[in-house]
Amino acid sequence: MIFPAPHARETIASYGYRIARLSGLSSLPELVHLFDLDLRALLMGDRHSVENLAGYTGCDPQALVRGALDASNPRRLQLGADPRNKVQCAPDRYRFCPACLGGLADGDLRSACLGRTDWLIDANHVCAEHGLRLMTVLPRKAARMQHDLSPLIPKLVAARAAPWQPGRPTALEHYITERLDGVHSGRWIDDVQLDIAIHTAEVFGAMAMRGPQGDWKGISADERREHGHLGAEVLIEGPAAIKDFLRTHIGHGRRGNDYHNAFGRAFNEFYFRKDQPAYRPICAVLAAYVGETFRFTGQEKVFGIRTRGVEPKTLRSLCNRHGIGLKITVQVLKAQYGLRVGIGASSEVDPDLIADLAPKLNDLLNAQDAARQLGVSVDVVRGLIGDGLLVPDYRFNDRMVGFSAATLESFLDDWCSAGKPPSGGQAMRTPIQTVARANRVRVSRLLIAARAVGGALYRDRRKRGLTGVTVSHSCMAALVERAKAHVDSCPSGHSDPSCLRWHGGQDMSREGFT
Repeated sequence: MIFPAPHARETIASYGYRIARLSGLSSLPELVHLFDLDLRALLMGDRHSVENLAGYTGCDPQALVRGALDASNPRRLQLGADPRNKVQCAPDRYRFCPACLGGLADGDLRSACLGRTDWLIDANHVCAEHGLRLMTVLPRKAARMQHDLSPLIPKLVAARAAPWQPGRPTALEHYITERLDGVHSGRWIDDVQLDIAIHTAEVFGAMAMRGPQGDWKGISADERREHGHLGAEVLIEGPAAIKDFLRTHIGHGRRGNDYHNAFGRAFNEFYFRKDQPAYRPICAVLAAYVGETFRFTGQEKVFGIRTRGVEPKTLRSLCNRHGIGLKITVQVLKAQYGLRVGIGASSEVDPDLIADLAPKLNDLLNAQDAARQLGVSVDVVRGLIGDGLLVPDYRFNDRMVGFSAATLESFLDDWCSAGKPPSGGQAMRTPIQTVARANRVRVSRLLIAARAVGGALYRDRRKRGLTGVTVSHSCMAALVERAKAHVDSCPSGHSDPSCLRWHGGQDMSREGFT
């Protein structure tokens, strides 16, 4: 028996065939039968089968393992012992380097290499040993792997007569050779499955050359090779370089959080593979980029990974986050900071500025909200403010005021509580707003008069705000007369000592919002 030394990255099928022909046998199956080996287990890289063959030939088992093929998956081959070196293999053709075949036509099989693992990878077009473009021959029938190279020998000899074309390995082809040789430099891409890295490099290159919205149909092998070269240069640098690449060719998108449209056709390439564990590292980097670049509220699954987008800077979103009123905040920014900000969704402001205002404006109600809280109209609230009964916590300008819920509740307790109502049921009392409308008197004037008359108002705690304040029929005439007399003597509503209360509010237009 003659046992030559295996070549770098040589497949076990090639090495076994060379041993068989040099030893006078016709094919690889005869060799494995002679050595009592399982052909399928040997070609799949079974550890015991490889060690037994290495023991017979006297070579290092690791040299044979690097050329092992794992055919457990009908669509993918594992090249070598590293489980991450899995690639797609084309079953309808066989590729080879004419220089590696050497003296095949003369029968010199010691120096010839009939098959290398890097020839099985579709993205590899150049022999790393000789710098020549790989040639292609078509087998008699498609198969996942070449169990025996005997039927291909005449075709390989005839194909060697064709002109040789020199070629220079691209960045992707150079990286493929390093992976198959077991060279790991601690790069991030080394932990990604080999065929996933190849596919990602080709997609990134297509994005760079054709744009995210470009048509990817009809891409030739040479164009795909160029795409892989551009993408591999980015992937080898790591996640930081990937994000810079995406910022250059994708950016922020056209419509805020529409990263689907920004990624274009590349989105589908990764989205529909997001559930595959091998694509998880790539999808994690893409999801991190989307979360750092695009704007969307809450948490959203991007490529199957829950990601929080860029914090929104629009005034509406910031007000919703801090729980403050949108219109009041607009007035504060206009009065105190000279910022004219619209209430639309596209108006952006400084988040730190809104964060500083939030504790002061938190749960602050405007006149409309205060009216709903009291159960009256805005005109009644304006009358209460004009007569000095209800003083706002903050006065932004002549029209915009702000109230806290505590101020409104304290107002009701001080002005609208009068102990236990008299017996006789609801017929003995009338709501104060009804009395005010019937006698053409402000509600605020009736409240001031009730303080002087005493015992005229009663509050139904089952109703909200001023809707639960009623006037006793026994005191109604005196109350109305007092209110009308107060209008004639105090048109401004501030001459009565009982009106001079509730002046603890702040005028933001004069004193500043501090």
